[in-house]
Amino acid sequence: MSKPKPFPAIHGGCFCTSTRYRLECAPLFCHACHCQDCNKHTGSVFACFTTIEAEFISSIGKTPPKMTTTVRADGSIRHFASCGTCGTGLWASGESPVVVDIKTGTLDLPEIMEPDVHEFIESKISWVLLPEGAKTCKGPFDYREYWPKSSLKRLEAAIQRAQERRKLLAKVAQSGNRETEEEKEADKTPTAQTPDERDEVVEDDEEFEKRYLETEKALQERLEQLSLRLKDDEEVKGDDLRPGVVQPAKEPPTAAEGQAPAATGPEN
Repeated sequence: MSKPKPFPAIHGGCFCTSTRYRLECAPLFCHACHCQDCNKHTGSVFACFTTIEAEFISSIGKTPPKMTTTVRADGSIRHFASCGTCGTGLWASGESPVVVDIKTGTLDLPEIMEPDVHEFIESKISWVLLPEGAKTCKGPFDYREYWPKSSLKRLEAAIQRAQERRKLLAKVAQSGNRETEEEKEADKTPTAQTPDERDEVVEDDEEFEKRYLETEKALQERLEQLSLRLKDDEEVKGDDLRPGVVQPAKEPPTAAEGQAPAATGPEN
């Protein structure tokens, strides 16, 4: 059996282009939210998110994302990544960042990340028209019901790795030896790892590739359709995807640390 094509690295960034990032593998899920809170928070008529493990986002711009933390009225904690120069919001996660929700509009190619479901459909603005056949639900969606099985397996593996990481950090703290190899490994943050380092930790296998081949195939088809439309007037320039040039990435990794959507995730 031939292996599927590697997921093309998708880039994104802020308004002023100072902060840039890259997705190293296919997302877990995409969704749109039509609740009034998202309307107010985004200043638009609905919000759109692309969910992925935190480890598989790499900072590639001259300015690293600025991280801030807020506490909601219900006591829940949210972490936000934004550009420290222009203030563009890029992604958010819960208290323990197993996965993050990227603001789809900050991607260079947001068109290929079509929402898998539209939640809070009862609050949708009347003149916002959804594609024929689009999945919808009243109120927040349940990720256990809507996520594909392959994404649920990736989430389960990511949570397990996060738990192992916390145990390792606790063990290092108890040992008091700040120069051990265990500590050096524990101190590696997801965005600090290079793709090569990531490959040493997470290995692909044929079984895992089969599990989410269908998801990658659909994204590849979207990307190819968009590329055909842009081919006539766009020129590939190095590693820059703006507006629409895609670079090949490594084979998609299995799973690593990353947090499920704030309204539906298991760790929020």
